[in-house]
This record gives sequence, structure tokens and C-alpha cells, in this order.
Amino acid sequence: MVMIRNPQAAGEGMPMKSSRSSVCRYWRQGRCNRNPCRFVHGDPQPAATKVVEPLPPSSNCHRSNVYRAPQTQKTQALAPGVLRRKLSSPEEDRVSKRTKSTEVVAATSQKSQERSVDLELPSQSPSEPAAESTTSSLKPEDEAAAVVVVPTASERTEEKETASSPKPEAEAAAVVVVPTASERSEEKEAACCQDWMSGNCGRGESCQFLHSWCRGDGFSMLARLVEEERDVEKKSISGIGYPAGSDKLYSATSGGVVRAWDCHTGLLAGTANVSDYKIGCLISDGDWVFVGYPNGVKAWNFKLGVYHDLTSSNGQVNALEFGLDALYAGAEDGAILVWKGFADQQANPQFQQPATSLRGHGSAVTCLRASINGDLYRRLYSGSMDGTIKVWDLNTEECIQTLKAHDGAVTSVICWNTALVSCSLDKKVKFWGCAEDDSDDISLLYTHEEESAAVALGGMNDSEGKPVLFCSWSNCSVGLYELPTLEERGRIYSQKEVRAIRSGPDGLFFTGDANGVVSVWKWAKADAA
Repeated sequence: MVMIRNPQAAGEGMPMKSSRSSVCRYWRQGRCNRNPCRFVHGDPQPAATKVVEPLPPSSNCHRSNVYRAPQTQKTQALAPGVLRRKLSSPEEDRVSKRTKSTEVVAATSQKSQERSVDLELPSQSPSEPAAESTTSSLKPEDEAAAVVVVPTASERTEEKETASSPKPEAEAAAVVVVPTASERSEEKEAACCQDWMSGNCGRGESCQFLHSWCRGDGFSMLARLVEEERDVEKKSISGIGYPAGSDKLYSATSGGVVRAWDCHTGLLAGTANVSDYKIGCLISDGDWVFVGYPNGVKAWNFKLGVYHDLTSSNGQVNALEFGLDALYAGAEDGAILVWKGFADQQANPQFQQPATSLRGHGSAVTCLRASINGDLYRRLYSGSMDGTIKVWDLNTEECIQTLKAHDGAVTSVICWNTALVSCSLDKKVKFWGCAEDDSDDISLLYTHEEESAAVALGGMNDSEGKPVLFCSWSNCSVGLYELPTLEERGRIYSQKEVRAIRSGPDGLFFTGDANGVVSVWKWAKADAA
């Protein structure tokens, strides 16, 4: 915005010639930038000067060009500074700052000095436009303007855009909400920073996401076991095993590789290519480690130095469970294969075909879990792709109940004494228990649902003996829930979804994700009373 002093209005400059009798129409519009201009900028014989005021900011008229006479009603005198504060708006502040840096004012005579004038503001509300006075009004051409404001081309374009868009009468100032430290901490709890996980976050403490692999109290990460794998599809962790009394932790990848990790150093101790195809699962029980792959199971007893290659023709083995000296394998065709007699295998190290098979599922078996309580209560629970859970009596090897459990594939089941917990791709975790009529029938007790699909379950007691449920979700997090209240104790984060959860001795537990990372966690020791 350029400020040009009008010499005629101030009584300065050369005398006006008779040929310049017309009033400049561009001056009337407030945008004449010619100096000198051959037309008149104002009336040569102006009327008596009267103090006028501009329209309030809420008026639709242009404040630079339109003037109104003061009201005849009772007014209230205000200091100039107060008036400026009351009439100022964000738009005026912006124009004022720009004007200060660009205005060019012609030299004034020594007789003409700045004088402050106290204006009277009508008692009318500033949000309402002032009513026009019928008894006293002045037109712009009748007033000798001392300063002419000439907008630049960019400012004229901006003014047109501003005029074309409707604005509220009272323009509210922008409010910036600065969260407190506790609020920022709560916001960071929502998700872990993906850039930080990849080692590329440069925002530091100003990052709105969490820079940690977990949140919650009572547990912490001990180590991350990573072995580089070029093929992304083959490095997903499909199972974790920790044999009793061993100093090795075993993990299996979907690419057919089993790795042994040294528990003291965290370094890779050995690698075995078990299969050229997918490994569906890996478990450990006692001294045994079992690996399921297409049409077979491999079994190792590292204490006895025994190795078995168990074969079948039922397709991919997706789930394994060991109990009552028998191995149960859930296969792709819906059958549950059973091998027995592991206690005598030191003398006879070769297995024959499966001793028997349990059939009833119409789709692939995805998970197995045994619950043994004495000689009478011996149950095997199997989940399937068809959303059902079958309850098997291991004494008779018959199916005694079928639960229409989920709307999607059952991904995991675990047992707590005689209670059963299941999860599914339908985003639900369900809790099952025995009926109150002393029968063996199982009924639904409670359903917990979140916004992501449930992938895997695990559970153990914390350092204080409280039962804690682990549930892996497809949003790349693992929730820790205290039972029976299901109060969330914390959350574990990973770059890809966790597909294997395994509890260990001395407060240890392990998670394996689809990125090939095995994380070692431990519950903190309870404070001594």
C-alpha cells in the first residue's frame, strides 16, 4: 500500500490552472497514482471542515473511500488509542503493518503539524452498521482529503478476493491451543512413531508420536533378536519355543528356517533349513521342539539327542499341541493328527504313521490348545477357518461340543484352568466358561471387541501373581489386559503385526512379528513389602 500526500488538500504546491476544473474520478475511487495529476484531487473551495469517522469494521462498504457523518445521538468520548483498539480487526492490523513499511508521505510545510483529534464513537454496538444521518452528511468529493491511499495491484486483487467471500461481522482472533505436558504424553500413547521405528525420525521430543517399543508399567524389553532376510515374505515369525533347561531360544520363519539364539548373548547360535516350503508353526514342550510344515512335523529332543521326521498327507500343518505324551497336529484338510508314545522314543526312535486322527472340522484347523485337570478333565480345543471351536474329550477322542464362536476365522485359543479364551479375524476376543448346571457344556461369558483383527493370544502371571492376557492385533500392537477386569496394563508396538506370543520362565515372555524380529520382554520384580 503506497501513501501519497495530496498537496492541494494541504494548501501546498503550485496554484491550480483553470484547465484543471474536473475532479479526478480515480481519486474519488481512492486509486489515483499520478503525481502530479492533471485533474483536481478535491474541491478547490472545500466546505467547512468537519470531523468525520469511518464506518465500523462490520460495514460492507470500503473503509478507504466511504465516509459518514457523526451521529446526532448522545455519544461517548474515547481516547484515540482506545478507539483504535476497539475498531481494529485482524485485517486492519495486517494492512496497518504493511502501510508502515511502504508509505511515502510528501514533505509538509513547517506550519502544518500533526494534531491528534479525539473522535466520538456512537454508543451503537460495533457489530451493527451505523445508521445514516439525514440532517448532516458529507460526500467524499466535498471533503478535502489530506492523505490518499493508493492500493497496489496485488492488494487490489486481494481486496477483490476478500470482498467476494462472505465474512462474519465480528472476525474472531485465531486461538492456538498449546497442550500441557500430560496431554502431550497422553497423545503420544496413541501410537508409536513409524519413522522412529525405522530410525528416520528427526523430530526428537517434538514428535507427537511415541518413541518407544512399549508403554505401560511393570514390564520392559530386554532384547530384539533380528537376522536379516532378503525375502520379505519368508521372514515372518511363525512360532517361538523355549525348551525347559535350555540356554537356546528357537524361532521359525515362514520361509522354512529355524534359528537358535543364545540366551546369554542374544546372538545367533545356529540356523537350520527345515523345509523348502512354509513353516506353519513351532512349539516347545519340556525337552521337545516341534515344527509343522506341509505334510509333516519335525521333532527334536536336544537333551536326548533324538530327532524324528513325522510324515502325513494332510497338507500344511498350521497348529501343534503336546499333552499326555501325545502330539496333536492341526492340518489343512481339517483333520487333527495324533502321534503317541514320545516317552519311549529313546529306545525306539522311529515313529510310524499317526496313531489316529480327529475329524470334524470342515475347514483348515488354525489353532489347538489342551486343558488337562486330573484324570477326568482332559480337553482339547481346536479352532478352524470356518469360525467354529470344537471341544474334544481326550479320554474318548470324541467331539463333545461345537461352538459357533466367531464370524471369521478363529486365529488363536488359550486356556486358564477350565476357562477358554478365543480370538478371531472378526475383531473379537471371547471368554467361555462351564455352565452353572454342573454339566460339561461351555457357554459364552463375555466379548471384547476392538477396531482391528485379533491375530494371536498368550497369557501368564505377572511378578505379583496377577493373570495377564496378551492379545496381538492387526494394527501392529499387542494389548496387555489384566484378568478378570480386562483393564489394559500396557501395549507393545512393532513395525508389523505380531504373529507369535510365547511365555517363559522367570517372568520372561517373547513376541515375534511379520518383520522377522523376536523381542524378549520381562516383568519387573515386585517391590518387597
